[in-house]
Amino acid sequence: MKDVKYFFRKVKEKDFLISISCLMLLQGIIYFGIKFFQSNYHTIIFIVDDKIPFIPYFVYFYNMFYPFIFLFFYYVYCKDTKTYKNSVFAGIIGYLICDVIFLIYPTIMVRADINNINMDFLTKFVVNATYYFDEPPLNCLPSVHVLFCLQVIFTTILCKNIKTKYKIFIIIFSFLIILSTLFIKQHYVYDAIAALIVCSISNLIVFLIRKYLKRK
Repeated sequence: MKDVKYFFRKVKEKDFLISISCLMLLQGIIYFGIKFFQSNYHTIIFIVDDKIPFIPYFVYFYNMFYPFIFLFFYYVYCKDTKTYKNSVFAGIIGYLICDVIFLIYPTIMVRADINNINMDFLTKFVVNATYYFDEPPLNCLPSVHVLFCLQVIFTTILCKNIKTKYKIFIIIFSFLIILSTLFIKQHYVYDAIAALIVCSISNLIVFLIRKYLKRK
């Protein structure tokens, strides 16, 4: 309970609001703006993709992505500012790498036909709304959802000030969001693999920069 009170008491921190706003605005503006400069779309389907079922209820995990990322990074900011800054820096680098890939090799998703799938009214509405606001389904490889969820997992493991029970919850929830990208047919398996590679590269770059600055 003390952790929760501490969390909300520091919500007015300007450094956090400025940095996380820059990260999310950068991601949003570039993601949608870059679509105007793309053509010759590609589709990369792995043999496993056809075996992955469409599970509509995972759409709720998918749409929890932005609030989850915001709350997580604020929590890390309160617990370990240095780890937070490194993580956001890695996130920015990772997203810029994604932008280059989006421009060089734009990909598109072939979505599932949900008209004949049995689901309740609310879930069907949320799925349709999710598809509508991400139309056309471009910039799939690497998956930005997977990229930042992996960054969350990586940050959670590194942050020593997060209690084990919270770490377990954060990691599990991150994996559920990653799975949601596949189960609601927003991404292919290769999109997730590419996100893992980009996340690894971006964190390696941050590590090397930190090491270089320490030597100086």
